[in-house]
Amino acid sequence: MSEQRLSDLFDPALRRMGIRAQVREAQVQEAFADVVGAAVAPLCRAVSLRRGALLVATAHSALAHQLQLESPRIVAGVNARIGADAVRRLAFTPLDGGDARRR
Repeated sequence: MSEQRLSDLFDPALRRMGIRAQVREAQVQEAFADVVGAAVAPLCRAVSLRRGALLVATAHSALAHQLQLESPRIVAGVNARIGADAVRRLAFTPLDGGDARRR
């Protein structure tokens, strides 16, 4: 029996159920928080993934600038954690008031 990656088994089923994009977005959001780390994660959150652009809401424009400078590392880290090249670039938006971790 040949070995298969778990994602190779689940991907077709998720696609048939019409939830593949939502599952991928949730994976990316969780991976983003892991990659930026515990100190930064409360100040920003991955909002959505559209056509390879990960929209990140940040509490401060200075943080958005810093994350942009670190975007090659962040993009590579997120993609490595999810096992796919889903994120190609980061885009930024101001964080609405309240908790950055809220969805």
